[in-house]
Amino acid sequence: MTGAKTEPSVTGTKTERAAADARSGAVPTGVRRLVNRLLAVLVALVVWHLFALGPGASSDFPTPLESFRTAIDLAGTGTYWSNIATSVETALLGLALAVLVGLPVGLLIGANEHARRSTQLLLDFGRTVPAIALLPLFLLLFGATRELGLVLILVSAVWPVIIQTSYAVGEISPQLRRVGRAYHLTRWHLLRHLIAPSMFPFVFVGLRIAATLSLLMAISSEFLGGSDGLGYVLLQAMQINDTERAFVYSFTAATLGLLLNLVFVLLQRRVLWWHPSVRKGGAA
Repeated sequence: MTGAKTEPSVTGTKTERAAADARSGAVPTGVRRLVNRLLAVLVALVVWHLFALGPGASSDFPTPLESFRTAIDLAGTGTYWSNIATSVETALLGLALAVLVGLPVGLLIGANEHARRSTQLLLDFGRTVPAIALLPLFLLLFGATRELGLVLILVSAVWPVIIQTSYAVGEISPQLRRVGRAYHLTRWHLLRHLIAPSMFPFVFVGLRIAATLSLLMAISSEFLGGSDGLGYVLLQAMQINDTERAFVYSFTAATLGLLLNLVFVLLQRRVLWWHPSVRKGGAA
């Protein structure tokens, strides 16, 4: 009796794909991805350099080499790092406030169908109002202080947390709820063992959006409100037409955003290691 001949699976784990690439002599997928990214960065630098020498020359647009030299000089000063620490601290404090407010509110809304329907209009309105439009009001109330940045972060970053949490709780399978009732689970055990594992993938999406908004609003409040941080030194550089320093501060803010997103990606992979989206590399 002859057995059926099976074809090798097209999909496999990263280890299996790496082993197959090694046997076939092909370039590993990770190496190809790294090379492609480096080429993209190189092309961007070349375009930047050509623009600085051409159309941007009349406005003192810095070249990549000039910006790099300025970055080296600034990195040797304590003021540069203290302003970075101030902006990051403000962003993280504001994000913590948004999570402390957003998670409980999202849980309460998502746990009740009537609450979800009745608050839908309010949530849609709140998330569409730009927090920066409220800056004049908050500036009058709090002045050029860190509290101004924290309030702006809370107003802008709390909505993704509330919306994602309420949606996650509302989408939990009715079968899971019946299982919890059948085993007479307490509310704490129901939240820990059934609700939390189902909602975390959605909540992490909201946290990543909120983290980006937190850093953006922290720097914006410093830029427009005049408090210490990256936004304030960026404003100072622009006021004296120091384009090289302005570029370095802008790229520093962008780099902080990338690093903050990377931290949450790594945290998501560690917490949700069991989830299919993470196991297949979908959390990046």
